[in-house]
Parts: sequence; C-alpha cells; structure tokens
Amino acid sequence: MAGNITVESFAGAQAAPLAVSRQGWIHSPTWDKRWIIYPAFLAPVPVLVFYLAMYLLERYVAADHATRVGMAEDITSLFVMVLAGGPHVWVTYTRTYLNPDFRRREKVWFAASLFVLPFVATMALSSELTRRLLMTGFFFIASLHLIHQLSYVVRFYHDRDAARPSLKSRLIDIAAVMFPLYPVSSFRMVLGNHDSLAWAWTSGWLGTEKATQLQFHIGRAQPLLPDFILSDWFWMANTAGLVIFTSLWVAKTLRERREGTLHHAKVLLIACAIGVGLFAPMWPNLDSSFQGFNLWHSMQYIALTWFITRQQVQAGNRMNPLVKWLAKDERSGFRYYGLALAIVVFLIGVILLIAVGISMIREVGMFAGSGEPGTPYYKPGAVLQAYYLLGFGLLLTHYFHDAFFFNCHTFARTAVNTRP
Repeated sequence: MAGNITVESFAGAQAAPLAVSRQGWIHSPTWDKRWIIYPAFLAPVPVLVFYLAMYLLERYVAADHATRVGMAEDITSLFVMVLAGGPHVWVTYTRTYLNPDFRRREKVWFAASLFVLPFVATMALSSELTRRLLMTGFFFIASLHLIHQLSYVVRFYHDRDAARPSLKSRLIDIAAVMFPLYPVSSFRMVLGNHDSLAWAWTSGWLGTEKATQLQFHIGRAQPLLPDFILSDWFWMANTAGLVIFTSLWVAKTLRERREGTLHHAKVLLIACAIGVGLFAPMWPNLDSSFQGFNLWHSMQYIALTWFITRQQVQAGNRMNPLVKWLAKDERSGFRYYGLALAIVVFLIGVILLIAVGISMIREVGMFAGSGEPGTPYYKPGAVLQAYYLLGFGLLLTHYFHDAFFFNCHTFARTAVNTRP
C-alpha cells in the first residue's frame, strides 16, 4: 500500500511492489542515481555555458556589455530548454491532454488550464508593468515548483521505506529541501532596499556598484517586490530556517545511521538538494545559475514521468496509443525522451518564425529590444516576445497541471484513494 501512495496519486498508476522496485529505491539503485539523484552535479553546467558565451560574444560580437549579457542569458536558457526544460514540459501533457482519463474525470481543471496560455501571452506583451508582474509571479511559482517536486520525491522515498518514518521525521526531511534556495535569494532581494542592513553590509564590503549588480533580477526584468520581502527580517527568517532545519536533518541522519535505519537513497537526494539550493543563488548572474537547478529538476521530472507512465502501461490502464507505445517496455526511455526532444525542436522553429514576424511588425531586433529595460516603453527582442507568446504559456500550463497532481493527489488524499 505504501508504494501506491505516490505513484497512484501522481498519475493514477499502480506502483511496482517494493520487491520489484528494490526496496528503498524508486526503480533501482543504478537508475535512481543516474536519473533522479546524481544529475544534481550538472547544476554548474549552465553557469559554465553562460560564461563561455560571454567570452565568445565579447571576443567576436561588437555589442555593448548589457546586450552581450542578454544574449548569453538567452543562449544558456536555450541550451537548457532544448536538452531538458522543453522535454520536461512536453511529458506533462502525456499525462493530461493526452490522457483520456484525466480529460474525463477532471473536466474543470482540464478546461481551466486552456486559459493559461492566452493569459500569460496577454500579460507578457501588454506592457512592461504587466510583464514585470508576470515575471515576479513566475519566479516564486517556479521556485515553489522546484521545491514541490523535491518534496514529492522525498515522499516517494518515504513510501518506499519499510522503516515507515514518523511524521516528525518526514517533516524534517521536507523542510531540509525547502530552505536552502531562499536565504541568499531573499538577501539579494533585500539589496533593493537601500535602508536595509543587507545593503549597508554589502555596499560597505564590496562597494556600491558591486552591491547594485548583486541585486535580485530575473533576466532583463526587475521584479516588483512587496515591502515585507524588502525588509531585513525576511532574509533573516529564511536563514534561521536553513540553519535550524539543516541541523535537525543532520542530527536525525546521524541518529538513523547509528540505529541502522538510514534510508541511503533519500539521504543522497536531500544532500544534493541542499547543495544545489545553496549553489544556485550564489552566482552573480541568477538567470544562468537558476538554470542549473532547472536542468536537474527537468531531468528528474522526465525520468519520473517515464517511470510512472511505464507503471500505467504494466497495470493495463486505458491510455493514448502514442503514450502507450512510448513507454511499452523498460528500454523505451530513449524513445520517450527522443520524441519530446523532437517536439521541442519543432516548437523552437515555430517560435523563431513568429519572432521574424514580430521583428518586422513591431520594429525590434531579433534579440535586442527597444528602449531601456525596466522603463514603461521597453520592448523585449522579437525572440523573447515570441517565447512569451507561446513557450512561456506552455511552461506555466505545466506548472498549473503539476499543482493539481502534487497538491490534490500527493498531500490531500490517503493511500486508499488510488484514482485521481
């Protein structure tokens, strides 16, 4: 029964028994380490791509520094989007739009998700103000989505754990993956308040110019942050949460090791989550460093969704013929990913065609926008506008669907509710 909680609540599948999945692991030790846990070590790759792009652009492209930074950010985002980010969005739709049971049972949620794409496009293209509101909301939703998935995988491991950890132990595990991302991120947000201790300390240590560069921003958009986030107590509270819950997790882990009840897969996952969460907001360019977290998240998601789809096929659930073919046997993983990659490449081609039209109609460059970023009359480059028109909406629709799966089915129902 414990093995059924997570898989069934996530996608209506029947989980493999513990004996089949190798007790304590989602699939097997080798598979879990390769696709769920150790891809965390790829987090520095997007940062390296960004700095390599900056070096090449500075050497070979005659453009000002701000333009080169924007181009390097776009190159890094494209790198992650093609390899993992885009495919991980697509595989969500194999569980929703291509799932006849989802369309039949969740009519309201299915219909509501159809409005996400036009809403996002309208907000992104209406004005700089609405775009900043959208990007501010996107960051918080995206960060919660990352943490939500990690919390879900932790619970997945809890359900595979024959030791049946207590509620207190489970909550400490989840808190340990929640807090690492936020202390440095919130500190950099508070740098926007020049009356804060964060600003006084940073500008005093590093100088005003460096402190200004370290302020939190998302690409070319400056987020609109409420006053309570710009107060020192906010980053201090997040830092206290990190120290407290990481300490509790370390103490709990050492005790479990002494007692012989240590869940090795779960400990590896949480340790990696703490490492990546602390790593991501440390780098000057947040746009590229957060892509490192996104790369791990996306690879993990693709693997989990393939595994769950494979379980559905084995259980004989009614499925879309294409989806069933994509996960019909244990060797179908590359086929599953390959189609997702092909669809993403096709959509990028569509976005580029749309960008050409926007560039001609709205008189902006393909990458360089018009006006000063952050001002009311700023317009992003045509490629970014085209992405806002289509790709960004698909991404947020993916968040919308997963909010349903993670919240309504992982945490609000018990193990005996085996259908979505």
